[in-house]
Amino acid sequence: MAAGVQRNFIYFVAGMLLLALCLVFSRPGHKSRYRFIRLSVGNLLIHLMDGLVTYVNTPDLKREWNPLVRIWGFGWEALFIANFIGFILVVLATWYFGRYEHVSIPSKNIFDYYMKLFYGENYKPMWFWFKFSKNWRPQAAMIGYACYWGLTVGAVIPVVGWIWYMLDIDIPWWHSAYLSLGVSVAVGFLQMYVWVQEGYRKGEHA
Repeated sequence: MAAGVQRNFIYFVAGMLLLALCLVFSRPGHKSRYRFIRLSVGNLLIHLMDGLVTYVNTPDLKREWNPLVRIWGFGWEALFIANFIGFILVVLATWYFGRYEHVSIPSKNIFDYYMKLFYGENYKPMWFWFKFSKNWRPQAAMIGYACYWGLTVGAVIPVVGWIWYMLDIDIPWWHSAYLSLGVSVAVGFLQMYVWVQEGYRKGEHA
């Protein structure tokens, strides 16, 4: 790729990534009729940029670290199908947690709210570690919320990694696959806490 074309390509990808992040992080907790569309389109843009920079930099997928390619030897078709299914699941999760209304429960603290929500008034604290809740609606909303933010933020890492590669910038500790996985998991667990905190605060102000 010629230097000028590569520069313009990087500008384009960076611009689309910035637009996606604006869509995703613009008043993220504010509910509106457009929130579902905004969050879904933001996630889609990030994954489209990921696919585009991957194709430009490694059309034969020799530098691709996705397990479908790296371990099982699949090609572009499998990557497309997997990403399409993943996007549909993200859209469904976004739709579900966007429609969910937090339950107002008088609680002493966030942990108390969490346990009452999932196990009822007469819960035992130790249940947090091993007992599976059967209160499916809030559970699905919380997991969907965590998955959306974890997968969306984590998906930014490979795109940025390819930009570093195209700019010939070597960051010794940067490994897109491992960093993306770590960030996705960390953000996912953090957003579970954020989701529970939102419900607890609703109970405080009820």
